Amino acid sequence: MKIISRNLAAAAAVLLLAACENDPNVVLVGDKPGEPRDVAARYEWVLEDFTNAGTPVGYPVVEVTWQPPSDWNREVFRVYGRTSGSGQYSLIATVTSCTTDGCVYRDRNVQPGVRYDFYVATADESANVETPSEFFETVSVPSAARPAAPVPATPVGLDDALYLQWTSPSPGSLSHYLVYLSRLDGTDYLYRVGQTDGTGYLDEEAGNGHEYGYRVAAVDTLGHVSNLSTQVTGVPRPDFHGELLYAFGSNAAESGFVFSGSEADNPIVPGSSTAAHFRLESGAGGWRIVPLNGTQVVEYAGRTTALACGPGADAGCRAATVAPTAGYSSAPVPVNSEFSYIFRIPGTGGVRYGVIRVQLLGSDQTGRNLMIFDWAFQTKANEPRLSVSR
Repeated sequence: MKIISRNLAAAAAVLLLAACENDPNVVLVGDKPGEPRDVAARYEWVLEDFTNAGTPVGYPVVEVTWQPPSDWNREVFRVYGRTSGSGQYSLIATVTSCTTDGCVYRDRNVQPGVRYDFYVATADESANVETPSEFFETVSVPSAARPAAPVPATPVGLDDALYLQWTSPSPGSLSHYLVYLSRLDGTDYLYRVGQTDGTGYLDEEAGNGHEYGYRVAAVDTLGHVSNLSTQVTGVPRPDFHGELLYAFGSNAAESGFVFSGSEADNPIVPGSSTAAHFRLESGAGGWRIVPLNGTQVVEYAGRTTALACGPGADAGCRAATVAPTAGYSSAPVPVNSEFSYIFRIPGTGGVRYGVIRVQLLGSDQTGRNLMIFDWAFQTKANEPRLSVSR
């Protein structure tokens, strides 16, 4: 749409220029500057912070952008605006610099539910002449409410990582989500660790043996930010895959196992070792896990499909999640493929928990019985969370 008022302003400038040519006290400086290019305007809601209660603090703006004229000679730019239909434009800003990406001005003096018109002019201040953009841009400032806060699940503890998932009460109108670290062990924070347009986030900066808290906010397509979600916490722990352990009667030297948080340690020890937490046995009575040296064991209820249900897990994924508070035994327990077993291990500073998931019970090419399994060990004392499945 043509800006009639700007055309009138340009015509007035021509008359002024003609008058000045006959005035000996006025010195004319060059031609009029070039016209601004690619003028655009859009609404945005700017997030500044959150209150202690998790309510977003921010304000609405209209962002006006443009490119300098192709023959730009470092002239300044004037931004004009009005309430739509009011008929009178006002000078609202003078922009004196642009970046390599172009020029931008943010107008904070806007109100929800109101429409505004904007145009930009290149101004030669020494000659007091300007060239306006050909068209004005109209922007409506919405009065939409904030989206609802996401509802997060308890994070999945992985090896030096935590995996978060959440649901949203209003997914259809959302653009993306903001993920915040809200606690590290006993200290509270509010630090944005990332954003995503999905409903999951993998924090690969989380370290084993520490408790991390997270809160998530939703952002709608207009930039409005929800309240922060409730805080959820998780503790990463080491895990290992494809471990091989022989039965005591087949290879006693490689039949014992020690839970460890370090990849540098060999967890396979003799089945008679005073360091072993358990050993594997097989015989006429079947396969058995024998807890050793104060360790106790309990079978996780039912068949599991994975050690942990992290990123990319199937919808039906089932894993041993939290160590139970009771049911442990120092006696041998039968062991079966695709089942998980949780271990309670006494030690300095309290108990620690480990878990194995059996992949295979079989034998090698020489007939020696063996077990292949995945395992994880929670290095944080008295922390029962091994992994939390969805």
